[in-house]
Amino acid sequence: MSVPFGEPLHHGAMDAAVDLAAHSVAFPRRWWYPVARSSELGRKPLAVTLMGTPLAVFRGADGTPGVVLDRCSHRNYPLSLGRVTDEGLLQCGYHGWSFDQGGSCRFVPGLLETRTQSTWHVAAHAAVEQDGFVWAWGEPGAEPTRAPFALPVVAGRGAGETVFRIDLDSTLRAASENALDVPHTAYLHRGLFRGRRRNRITAIRRPVTDGIEVQYLGEPVGMGPLRLGEASGRTFDHWDRFLLPSVAQIEYAVQGWFRVVNTIVQLPLSPFRTRAWFVVRFSSPLPGPLVGTVVKLQGRRILGQDAEALARQTERSLQLGGERYASTELDLLGTAIWRLLRSAERAEQPDGEDLPLASVSERRVVFEA
Repeated sequence: MSVPFGEPLHHGAMDAAVDLAAHSVAFPRRWWYPVARSSELGRKPLAVTLMGTPLAVFRGADGTPGVVLDRCSHRNYPLSLGRVTDEGLLQCGYHGWSFDQGGSCRFVPGLLETRTQSTWHVAAHAAVEQDGFVWAWGEPGAEPTRAPFALPVVAGRGAGETVFRIDLDSTLRAASENALDVPHTAYLHRGLFRGRRRNRITAIRRPVTDGIEVQYLGEPVGMGPLRLGEASGRTFDHWDRFLLPSVAQIEYAVQGWFRVVNTIVQLPLSPFRTRAWFVVRFSSPLPGPLVGTVVKLQGRRILGQDAEALARQTERSLQLGGERYASTELDLLGTAIWRLLRSAERAEQPDGEDLPLASVSERRVVFEA
């Protein structure tokens, strides 16, 4: 059975009582998370969830975004079912209570005097707009301590961008590992991503600020049916990166020819549901619109396979009461990603204020793919 692109496979299993301690589920709150594309915000508020918490996203009169708890303080009605007024307030569709980007109640219809009380307010998350996304700080009511991740600029001949989105039945940890995992591409994506001939590749893992990077050496130019340049003996410059809390990044380049950076910004909707935006920026001798079309078509086919694999993985883990991983030296990223996520979450606990992020050791591995 194939999984419809971006559609959930098993809501029933998700809703059952699950022992989260038996799964790789972590949610560091003191970081920025992408909650929407800027282009999605209009006169209607947008409903999203952040690790199971319902949020309403809207744009105020001054053009800045607001992200508030999706529950009116009056009678618990979802604010996302309301509207944005001409004054830029988020108005509840039940009784008309209206709120600003900071969650303060600014208007109650029918009151003879203008007043407000703190109990009328709703929880709000700090929000900023950057790189075409609305980013929300994971901890409501808190002042951000860092800037959101900045997407890299790819300039040069034929520069362009394509963006697509998919919702995955997966933990954030598993989705991030899948996006960056090279060995599985020779099997799950055979013929689409990698060719039939196996090649010896050297991988070098190293720590970077707030994350981890793997550099691959000796990977011949060409992907799947696009074997252009393979016979030339040229190789890719290839890096994979995970950056806290939820960014996965894949970069390919051939000096003087082309460069493509696929930055995957992820929103953990719930413990076992992850939304991923693929922002692919590139430069090449070919026309940008042509490259963008090919990237999107090929990417959707590959992601369809990944979505089904992740859904099956999640389904089986839930069915058997938890995860069980056996790893080798080829599994360069999965365990490291989990250690980073867990250490970032633990550092936010009352007794973990001075705990550093998990350290990632440098490692060099030679393998075939």
